[in-house]
Amino acid sequence: MLVSLGFCAAVVPLQATHAAAPPASCAVITHGAAQDSAHGVTYENVVVRTPDGSSGLTAGKMTFTGSSADAAHDQADAASLLLMSAITGRHNAACSDWLAQQGQAAAATLKAGGGYDITWNNAVLTHGSNRVSSSTAHFKVDGSTSAHTSAATLALSGLSYQGISNEALLPSAANAAFSLPASELPALMAAIGGRSTAAPAVHVTISSFNATRDTVHMTGNGTATLTGNVNATTASGHLEVSNLEALIEKARAAKQMKLAAGLVLARLVSHAQNDANVWNTIWQGGVLTVNGFPLPLH
Repeated sequence: MLVSLGFCAAVVPLQATHAAAPPASCAVITHGAAQDSAHGVTYENVVVRTPDGSSGLTAGKMTFTGSSADAAHDQADAASLLLMSAITGRHNAACSDWLAQQGQAAAATLKAGGGYDITWNNAVLTHGSNRVSSSTAHFKVDGSTSAHTSAATLALSGLSYQGISNEALLPSAANAAFSLPASELPALMAAIGGRSTAAPAVHVTISSFNATRDTVHMTGNGTATLTGNVNATTASGHLEVSNLEALIEKARAAKQMKLAAGLVLARLVSHAQNDANVWNTIWQGGVLTVNGFPLPLH
């Protein structure tokens, strides 16, 4: 889950004005130059590393808007840390309390009707020898003084992969629009970057999801209750895939025969609609139910 935030003012070396806020046992974050404004900051050459150096994020440029000047640096660092954790799947308990604090500040801003806008340009995320690159990652969230939920969008473009299984099956671009209660944001941030198996439930509604790779296009929508524990997480949704045959052929070409067989079975239980294969799905208690057919995945 990510967040996007902005810029103005004179260029100042970051090290002269701000020290990385997360605990050293959580992550090490450095930047090149910083350009501050009344409502955000722009960084050049952002680098995030786990203490053991096994995972990291680099970005040629990051813009963050939506925060007071004194809080922008910490919240921008929190956003980059969350992006790294979400993509690499690294969870560090030493990050939990700090991220929860940043989440509380963000929740207060959203409840007051504020919002955040964050963009990372030329981002590279690594975990061991695995590498995911994105030409642009953009996250935006808008709060409300009256609505219980905050509306957010996330877009990743120019995706490429190295050292990752089934690279040919992964999307080159993806975007989603969703909403979640602002009051649940601190727990979500703590779970993404910190505790991975214990966190209060976070209720997310996905109004749209799109992913594209060559001629294959996936769309969907749904709801989910996220807990940080896959066995306690529940979700339901609607999924459509156009040109499923091309996806099956990609799996066969990659010699992923189990995956190809699974996609063939998925095609058998799908419904045809507008030249696409359609599924209505429910995930609960380790069982995926697709168009009424239960598929235990433990």
